[in-house]
Amino acid sequence: MNKLKISLLFILFSTFLFSQEEAELNTKGIEFAKKGKINEAFELFDKAIKTNPNFPNAYSNRGNVYRMRKEYDLAIKDYSKSIELNPENLGVIYSRANVYLEKEEFKNAIIDYTTIINKEPSYKTIYFDRAYANIRLENYEIAKKDLESQIKINPKDFKSLANLININTKLELYEEAKLDYEKILNDFPRQENLHILYNNRASLYIETNELEKALEDVNKSIKLKRKYSMGILNRGNIYLKLGNTKKACKDFKKAIELGVLKEDHFKADEDFEKLKTNCEK
Repeated sequence: MNKLKISLLFILFSTFLFSQEEAELNTKGIEFAKKGKINEAFELFDKAIKTNPNFPNAYSNRGNVYRMRKEYDLAIKDYSKSIELNPENLGVIYSRANVYLEKEEFKNAIIDYTTIINKEPSYKTIYFDRAYANIRLENYEIAKKDLESQIKINPKDFKSLANLININTKLELYEEAKLDYEKILNDFPRQENLHILYNNRASLYIETNELEKALEDVNKSIKLKRKYSMGILNRGNIYLKLGNTKKACKDFKKAIELGVLKEDHFKADEDFEKLKTNCEK
């Protein structure tokens, strides 16, 4: 699953009334932040807090700057103070949850995501976010339910559909996974990572011993991206299972040349070792 991109919302208004001075400092800080002048923005948010230590917006905005600097503990501290002063601001709770996620404190992230779900179940991609945290904790059954909830809210949510397939495969719910693949391939025929989907479905067909279907899908994958090393390696694995060692080794060597060993999702599993043993004789 891809890393989350930071999307920060600097807060201008609030349900509270504050003096003109701290409000102006906060506004100017936001203007600097939008221009990429983060240090200047930080100074203004900091000054706003010193002017009024009970101004929640300045805490959350300073927390955003800390987050951008990857000073996560300080970001959490500021978000928590902002939430203490204004518990109804779901945006700040969401920001704190995402920082917990970045820190890999998945249980704390789940607590915050759950708080938001209890107050506003349709908030952004909240079920997906909680599902992702549970996936990282290997709570696959719980994650599956959350992804299904997210898809009910937005049936065209590609991320949720793709991750639901992975979970159903992990749980060995292969028939469900096959149906999910049909849906996602029909709904997203021009998706930029279509080659990955076909390669992943090929891997599913390997699990169910449908090798001809696996070969058909992996060929579609490689046709979409000719130098896709993971797909080429997977095809080599399929050829070996089909008894075609010559083609298997040709793909194995090509995948190695293309740098498959350095791919983020590469794993030297039992099938890879068999392929390696047969092709490095």
